[in-house]
Formats: sequence, structure tokens, C-alpha cells
Amino acid sequence: MKLKTIISLLFLMLFLNFSYAQKFVKVKKSEYKIEDEGFKEAWKHVKKGSHFFKMNKKGAFSEALNDYLTALNYNEDNAALNYLTGICYLKTAEPRKALKYLDNAYFNYAGVSDDIQYWLGMAYQYNYKFDDAIDNYEDYQESLSAKKFKKLQYKINKRIEECESGQKLMNKPVRCFVDNLGDGINTKAPEYSPVFFFRDSILYFTSRRENTTGGKKNPHNRMYYEDVYISKYGNGKWGNAQQMDYPVNTKHNDAVTDISPEGRELCIYRGYKGNGDLYNSQYKGDYWKKPGKMNRINKGNFRESSVSVSRDSMVLYFISNRKGGQGRQDIWVSYKTQDGRKWQSPENLGPVVNTKYNEETVEISSDGRDLYFSSKGHNSMGGYDVFKTHREDDGTWTEPENIGYPINTPGDDVFFMLTPNEHFGYYASDREGGYGDKDIYEIVFLGPEKPVMISKENPNDLIAYFAEPISEADIEKPVNIKVIQLSTVKGIVTDALSGEPVKATLELVDNATGEVVKVVESYASTGAYTVPLPPGKDYALTAGAPDYFFHSENFVIADTSTHEVIRKDIQLQPMGVGAKIVLNNVFFDTGKSTLRPASFPELNRLAELLVKYKNVRVEISGHTDSQGSLGLNQKLSQRRAQSVVDYILTRGVNLAQIVAVGYGETMPRADNATASGRQLNRRVEAKVLEK
Repeated sequence: MKLKTIISLLFLMLFLNFSYAQKFVKVKKSEYKIEDEGFKEAWKHVKKGSHFFKMNKKGAFSEALNDYLTALNYNEDNAALNYLTGICYLKTAEPRKALKYLDNAYFNYAGVSDDIQYWLGMAYQYNYKFDDAIDNYEDYQESLSAKKFKKLQYKINKRIEECESGQKLMNKPVRCFVDNLGDGINTKAPEYSPVFFFRDSILYFTSRRENTTGGKKNPHNRMYYEDVYISKYGNGKWGNAQQMDYPVNTKHNDAVTDISPEGRELCIYRGYKGNGDLYNSQYKGDYWKKPGKMNRINKGNFRESSVSVSRDSMVLYFISNRKGGQGRQDIWVSYKTQDGRKWQSPENLGPVVNTKYNEETVEISSDGRDLYFSSKGHNSMGGYDVFKTHREDDGTWTEPENIGYPINTPGDDVFFMLTPNEHFGYYASDREGGYGDKDIYEIVFLGPEKPVMISKENPNDLIAYFAEPISEADIEKPVNIKVIQLSTVKGIVTDALSGEPVKATLELVDNATGEVVKVVESYASTGAYTVPLPPGKDYALTAGAPDYFFHSENFVIADTSTHEVIRKDIQLQPMGVGAKIVLNNVFFDTGKSTLRPASFPELNRLAELLVKYKNVRVEISGHTDSQGSLGLNQKLSQRRAQSVVDYILTRGVNLAQIVAVGYGETMPRADNATASGRQLNRRVEAKVLEK
């Protein structure tokens, strides 16, 4: 069984930003009060917020933030209140928002606190403004007394090194897409530790939601206890997550770690007062058994969290804060005895991989040679970054490599895992653009870049798909070329009924010229596809697979110099009786039934389908919006349906296979009161009558 990663977010967040203690700055009533109206109520929020702030706990900072933001509505220029608000943002889920308030505090009173520039540096770092961050860190360092300089120099230099790493990593970004898994999985609460059972398209993960089992917060961090959730993939998206029942979830922290390949063994982390242990639960019949401790992995009052076991089940990697490590939390390894019956004494993975900082969340590759983990050390750009190290033939590990930006951010990036084919990755991050706290993201790796070269004189002329180095002797005359930034269309193709991935052929046509500009296939295992396309064009997209109706649609990519990513998930209808599709690429002039030439490629595909499946009989139906009279709309829809049938019959289709029916305005798909609704209602459909 391969065990993956877990962690109690209790400890993940305990060391996030708390290596440097924040200072409480008192908001003076005389400086805060600007008028009588509203003061009394606002002052209550100041005092309440300060009460939570002094608790120095992650959940308490969130509560303090709510009160401070309310208090700022009364006096938005108070330096102390802006300072405290900025610190709260740095300690919670949206640290990038701290910059506005810390900047206001410094602007209104630079002496609000002697550490204001340290926190400003951190706020700039979270916003990728690394030069400004370094300036503030250095200014703060210069302001310190000799005693404080000696105490804090190392920590400040570490922050500066993180900013320098961030600059280098952003200059060489990884070719990938990072996409949020959506609101079926993610909420304003933290979500993390994704565990996939690929055979049944099931995702297990951990969250700290208000409806946690027991409904209580952990007194150590004032956050809700962890529970395990489950979601199933179908119809092109992840379904709404459901909370697992007892005995998997209890009233304390329960975090999923992994599931066995056959889906019958679940690994769980359980912790309460600082330490934590690993447990296994077996699936029997239709329920999960009470989890039992992994006693040969757990040790006394120490904490064991992230775990990954090699495919042959002979090597186990895990995270522990036990004695004998390089820092607070290290990666350890244990080997099974030759008879495979028990684990031997763990060994520290050593100083090449482990640092004096925290390591977290381990994942061993399927071949047992590459280890992925998160660390605050090495060349992190801030918080936990994901790293990769390779095991050489002699058993030594290579210097860990940061897997790069935009996967890694100045915040926390943890719980990284790869799919078996290594085309996709999944992890948890508190990156900007999420639903709240940490969210679970999908990474699509694009592979090596293949730049497209396009004529500067005529951007429509494709010169080459690959840029190859050439010698001076090869050039007969100068060619004026430039490399342009392509946009990307990507998505997943699935069966509309089962939600299973489909290997489909996708064709992209330039609607202006009718030229096929790209043909690609989606992956059979995932249904995923990626297509680079020049911007500034109107495209027709068609996707098809054996025994399915084809899917078609139109879209425009704006003419822009920036890289645009367009997501188009496609559901293909199996060709069963009653299956129906909209022929999106069939066009008529307003009020007429004559087909435009741009319709022919779409109708040719339908004709080819009917020629191939001669036992299939379809209805071609015409539909209109509600503009005009009922009688005229009925006649127009019938004529349009008949025009489609007449054309298809010219392509070798048997007359008995196809019939035209006009429904007029009687079967709307959307509200006719809006222009967009009327556009959806004007359509031609194909429906299977017999097969």
C-alpha cells in the first residue's frame, strides 16, 4: 500500500510566521476618537479585537480581524489600528491584504511600532514585490540595536534570501496551469491533504469546517477540529463533498493520509494536544472499521504526520519531530525486515534533504526514486515550498530542487502529489484567488515549450511549429519574424452519463477561413487536453469519439498580448435512444432558412456519423425564440430543419435515417426576456429516435 501525505493543520500553521513574535500596539482612545457619533460602538470592537489579538492564536487572529475591520469604519486613519489589522491579515488566510493596512499605518505614523518595517517587508513579500520587501527588511535591520541585531539578524537574512529566491524562480516559471478544484471541494475554511482513489474517481481530503464532528474549536489554536470529507467526480466536475461518519471522524482532529490502491484501507492522522499518531482503518463490506494505531511508526509523545510508503511496501518515509533530527521536523525513513513482517528502527534522511527548518508532507514516486516534500528551508520563496530530491544508485539523495513558480508561492504550498502518469499534480496552497484559507488545486504540466514562429508581416502565416537553431550559411535572405504569445484552450472530456474520461479527437477550425488549425486527442486516462492557439480569432471547436455524438461550439480569443487560458470541459453524449445534441455550428441569416457555408463542416460530421451507423435514425429539430408570431416561427423552424436534412441527404445518408421537425418557439431552453436567452433558444438539434 502506498501511503501519501497528511498533517494536522494545527502544526502546519503553528510555525507559519510565528518565528518572529508580533508586538501588541495599544490603540489610544484619545487618538482613536474623532467624533461622538458611533464612537462607543466602535470602541467596543477595538477592545474585543485586542482581546483576541493577545491570545496569539491563528483562529483568534481571524476573530480579532473582524472586529478591527469594523472599528476602522469609524476611523480608518488610526495608525495603531491599521498596524494591528495588518498583523492580523499576515497571521490568517489572506496575508496579501496586509499591505494596505501596514502601509497606512506607516504613512500616518512611521513610529507606530519599531518593527513596522519588518512586517511591511513580509507584506510586500506576500505580494511578490520582492525589491520593496528587501528594502524594508534591510531598513529594519539597520534600525536595530547591537543586541537585537545579534538576536534577529539570522531571521531577517532568511527573509531576504527568500525574496531573492522568489525573484530567481519567477524569472524561470514552470510551464503548467494551476487550477482551483472549485466550490464542490473548497470553502472559506481550510481544505488540504488530497488523497485520490483513481479507479472510482473519488477524492478524500481534510477540512476544518464549522460543521466539524462535535462542532467545537481546538482551544490551542481556536480553529475547528479537522474532519475527513469525500467527493466523487462526475459530469465534468467534482461533486459537493460529504463528511465521513464515525469511526473515521471523531470530535478531535481526524485528517486523511492515504488510501490503498484497492480502496480498502484508509490511513488517518489523529491528534489533540500537540502530538499526533497515525492510524489505519479497514473497509469491511459497506463500512469502515474503527482505526487502529500504526504502532511501529508512532513514538511516544512525539508527532508523526506525513507518510509515504514505496510501491513494494518495503520502505516508509515519514515526518516526525522526534529527537535526533536536523531541525524541529524532519523526514525519516524505515525499512522492513527481509521477511517483510515489521519495520526496523527509523533513520534520519540526513542533512542534504533535512534542514534546521521544518520539513513536511512527503510523497515517494511510483518508481521509488523521486521524493517530493515541503520545506521552509533550502531556497524557499517563503513559507513551505515543494521540493524534489532524487535517490541515486548508491542510495544517496541529490540536493533538493525547488519545483518552481507558479506552483510555489511566498505562502504555504504543501501536500503535493502526482498522478500515476505524472501529467497532473495536486496540492494545497493558500495562494491568491482561493475561496478563503488553504484550497486544493490541480496542476497540469505542459512539458517543454515549443514556440510557434509567426510572420511579422502577416500574423496569419505560420512559419514553423518549432524554433530550431540555424547556421548563418543556411540563411539566403532575411526573414522578418517575431515570436508571439499564444493563448491556451484546455479542459477535460467526459461521458455525459457516467462522468468517466473519454479519449476524444478535438478539431479547431478558424471560422473566418474554414481552415482546420489544430487537431489533438484527449488523454484516455484523464480526458484532459490542451491546445495552444493564436489570439484574435473566432474558432469552432468540435470533439468526437466512437459511439458518441460529437460536441461543437464557437468561441473567440481576444487579440491580446497577454497569455489567456480558456477552460472548456466537454461532455459527450453516448448515441443511445433519446440522446440529443445542439448543432452549435449551424448558421442561418436572420429570418431565413438558407444555410451559411460555415455550417457545412458541422453537418458533414453529422452525415459521416449517420453513414457509419446506418441503423441510427435521428430527428433534426428546428427551434426559434419568441420574437415574431407563433405561426411564422413554426414555419421558419420547419424550413430550417428541412434545410439541414436536405444538405445531409446530399452526403450519402439514407432518407429513412433522418426526419425534419419544426417546433417553433414551443420548446425554449432559456428565458426569452433576455438577449442571451433568445440566442440559446434559436437552435437546431439532433436527437436519436432509433438505434
